[in-house]
Amino acid sequence: MKAMYPGCFDPVTNGHIDIIKRSAKLFDEVVVLIIDNHAKAITYSLEDRRRMIEIVTKDIPNVTIDTYDGLTTDYVKRENVDVIVRGVRNLVDFEYESSLLDIFKTQGVDVESVLLCTRAEYSYLSSTVVRQHAKLGGDLSKLVPKEIEPIIKKVYN
Repeated sequence: MKAMYPGCFDPVTNGHIDIIKRSAKLFDEVVVLIIDNHAKAITYSLEDRRRMIEIVTKDIPNVTIDTYDGLTTDYVKRENVDVIVRGVRNLVDFEYESSLLDIFKTQGVDVESVLLCTRAEYSYLSSTVVRQHAKLGGDLSKLVPKEIEPIIKKVYN
């Protein structure tokens, strides 16, 4: 079964990585789809976001990375995705994610959805938190893997 985990990953966090690893145990193939959300101001280039995810998933054989600048529903149809995976930290995330998944159904996309609850140690964590810490010179060691810290920090140097 082919799953897709879409997101901006601006930047990827330990919480995202946890969802990727857990998804890889559940599905035959997991595509981490890096999208450009035109409603958000993106800090990291598509190349940097892809490189960070490649670094943190290099040892997970059934994970691939792709990029897309269009409707997620079109990608799902084109790539024959069976399941969309989304991570949820709290009730607000749940409401947002469930409404997004409802939109897929209105677009005629026959895809299942799996919402994975974030582990408690990542419930506070978001890309925004990482960017704020990086901008202010904070400690990133509990937020992201050390291998990608230089890529995150270079934006603010």
